[in-house]
Amino acid sequence: MRTPRLYSQQRMTIDQKLALDKSACNYLASALRMTEGQEIYLFNGEGGEYKAEILSLNKNKGDALITQFVAVDRESPLQIHLAIGISRGDRMDWLVQKATELGVTEITPLFTEHGEVRLKPDRLENKLRHFEKIAINAAEQCGRLDVPAINTPLSLDAFLAQETNAKRLLLEPGGEQRLTASQTLTDIQLLIGPEGGFSEQEVAQARASNCEIMRLGPRVLRTETAPVAALAILQFLYGDLA
Repeated sequence: MRTPRLYSQQRMTIDQKLALDKSACNYLASALRMTEGQEIYLFNGEGGEYKAEILSLNKNKGDALITQFVAVDRESPLQIHLAIGISRGDRMDWLVQKATELGVTEITPLFTEHGEVRLKPDRLENKLRHFEKIAINAAEQCGRLDVPAINTPLSLDAFLAQETNAKRLLLEPGGEQRLTASQTLTDIQLLIGPEGGFSEQEVAQARASNCEIMRLGPRVLRTETAPVAALAILQFLYGDLA
């Protein structure tokens, strides 16, 4: 069995006794049948990861002793902020998971003209916590040392009004440009529409906000397919996917 990895927001040092949260304990004890004396890895987004030995464990609580710092770097050099129209059903869950695996640093859900998802404040808060949990689980599984930020949803207007030094790329089937290896990009905002795509007015507004209107090819990709394809291309051209 591969050594499990767990994310924690706690500060970590060698020889520290660290209390594991209830969900982690339930996963280790119930799903993996782990016991005292076995090894796990911990990370907190501050660089590297830590080996730790389980001191006590049941499905409700447990402690681990940090024994070693492991200096590894698996984060992409490319900063990608994914802004995407909120999708129906479990498409957003799948997208958050795959975007995390493909190295995004931030995800901002967008309310757009053609988007059909509208969330009340209490449901919105629950959704954000749900997305954060998916991102954490994906980071634990894929070996990342950090977890992408899941931002509060914004209207496209509000997102474009934010100041940024990033290169803004909006995916649109009728886009004039394509991604190429001829340029060097390190900081990117990638904008992708919902199931119905961006409206003509939204595309014009994005263009006026210094977005380059890009296309990936001759076929129209679904809203959950487009970001995976685009992120893989970006990481291959400018990041660490090869």
